[in-house]
Amino acid sequence: MPNATPLTFQHALKKNLKRILNFWAPLSVIFAGLGTLLGFYTLSTYASAIGRPDLLAAALEAKSALIPWLASVMGMLGAYLLTLLASTVLFGLTVSFFNDSPSLQHKLVGILCVPVLSGIVAMLWYSFEGPERNALWEVLYVALWLVLSLIAMLATTTFRFAVDVCATMASPGHPRSWRLRGFFVLMVSLLLFSTVLSAVFPASLILKAYTGEDTPEAVNRLMYISMFAACVTLMPVVVFYVSKADLFKRLALSLLAVAVAGGMIIAISPGSPAAIVYAAAGVMNVRAPVEARFWLTKTYAREDFESAVWGDVQILRGKPVVSAFPLFSFGDVLLLCPTSRVKTTLKDWPQQSAYCVLTQSSNAIRMPKNSDTISPPKPTIDNKTKKPGPST
Repeated sequence: MPNATPLTFQHALKKNLKRILNFWAPLSVIFAGLGTLLGFYTLSTYASAIGRPDLLAAALEAKSALIPWLASVMGMLGAYLLTLLASTVLFGLTVSFFNDSPSLQHKLVGILCVPVLSGIVAMLWYSFEGPERNALWEVLYVALWLVLSLIAMLATTTFRFAVDVCATMASPGHPRSWRLRGFFVLMVSLLLFSTVLSAVFPASLILKAYTGEDTPEAVNRLMYISMFAACVTLMPVVVFYVSKADLFKRLALSLLAVAVAGGMIIAISPGSPAAIVYAAAGVMNVRAPVEARFWLTKTYAREDFESAVWGDVQILRGKPVVSAFPLFSFGDVLLLCPTSRVKTTLKDWPQQSAYCVLTQSSNAIRMPKNSDTISPPKPTIDNKTKKPGPST
């Protein structure tokens, strides 16, 4: 009906929750299937990242371990997205300063996007291709851009009118206060400045996850990817304020834009999926880079371990005891690596994992520490019970 009253946010939320409950049975099956596929994909990504894709077939037998593994990956993915979306939050706060002028916000978001996007591109270009200076020069470079951007924005009628309206609504008793207008513009400027500087977060994540060669072509590629990643994070805010739908649909579209933006960044960033699952493996103790002694009760003999790699290998009841740490521990699958490789980075694991031995958790018993590594407690003297010695 064209004259129907639009639903409020609460009514729209209740209506959509009822829809979900009505179709919960098929949706649960779909989500379970997608979760299983995502678990297999992330596990395969981790196995390939460390250079041991042969582990996947054996690890897939432990389907019950997929649930905590997937939860760990999703938690790490959430933390990754929160870091990426720092620009989204700051830019959203900037536009929200003009909530007292809602009819102009869809225009203001476009006006504010221009200096933010140009500032992000300029800052990242300066970081990658500019002269080698300290961080202070980079901040001054962004500050100079901010001054020029403010002059350009104040030249637009829409921006000046929005500032006048919001300043007047903030203090109706002083409708012509230029001091209040100046303070309002200053706060908007600081938020814009912070939004541009926050572009270093997605850029740093992309650079940290990169595991390729440091060539000039790779540097240019990473620069363009960082620019795109920092700019696309503004999309959820633009979608929210440009859309003319009700509040519930605008929030839903913004969340969808967040998912799309995050997926695009992860997809085009070289090494990002591997970096996420590598960090998740450390959280879940699938990868535990802590030295321990393992007694291998089956399959292996002392002659299988080269002393230059594994150090001193002891014999206990005819079976070897090695100093190692788990690089892949999933279900009953256990990949033990020598402690000489404990500080190996993700970039080097495809070459170094060949020194590791594949066994089963049931066949590798973790031994307690030797008693000689623990210092004995010092004896204490109780002054109350101490007997006096003979006097001299």
